[in-house]
Amino acid sequence: MKLLLENWRKYLNEELLVPTDINKRVISIYDFDETIARSNTEIRVSDKETGQYYKTITTQQEYDRLVADGNYEFDFSNLEYVTDPTELVPVTNKLRNDVKRGKTQVMILTARAGNSEWEIQMYLDSIGIPADELLIVGCEGCNKGEYVEDLVRSNPTIEVVHFYDDSEKNIRDVEDAKERLIDLDRIRFFTINQVGEDAEIQKRGSALGAKKDRGGPRSKEAKTKLGPFKGQKAMGTLGPGGRIPEGKKK
Repeated sequence: MKLLLENWRKYLNEELLVPTDINKRVISIYDFDETIARSNTEIRVSDKETGQYYKTITTQQEYDRLVADGNYEFDFSNLEYVTDPTELVPVTNKLRNDVKRGKTQVMILTARAGNSEWEIQMYLDSIGIPADELLIVGCEGCNKGEYVEDLVRSNPTIEVVHFYDDSEKNIRDVEDAKERLIDLDRIRFFTINQVGEDAEIQKRGSALGAKKDRGGPRSKEAKTKLGPFKGQKAMGTLGPGGRIPEGKKK
């Protein structure tokens, strides 16, 4: 059992996997917390230099501020479970429409760790959103701009991107990614939508692809790993201690 648990921790610490087998022209990417649902969440914060516990935070605003400071590390392990969730209907209505449309690939991209993906799927099922064809990715505080950029570059069928998130940092990171994608003429529309405190949705910037005269080099900071998602995309395989994301080497 000890070996199984050690292997499970290794799965969770592997490089983040980016699917490369998307075959639809449109992708809608949704954050989970404070976008699809509001729940009781806690993130433990420690000093990056000393490793000493600093505080526990519960809001996206606190998290964004400490990330910007650059002196802290974050423990997302308490986010394994979706606790006392409240559906944010303006967003989930859009999510439902995307799922029903069938021509859109839908992804849930959350800052939670990968072991929360199963919980998110069960929550979506509980509010009547079928998750069988969804891609659910727990990226554990990743740079979402870098992830979205790798995702778009790695799937040549994608022509339209819709992104929904409440975090100002994530919005800015994806705006930067949009600008870096100017070399891809196939990107016709790229909408970035920020979700407010009352679940109102505000479109940020132009819906068109990035302007060709404001480009920049692709970020070299991305640490994501490319590979196909196989099998049942939202569920994956259950392993000791939780869900093993599909496509990772055993």
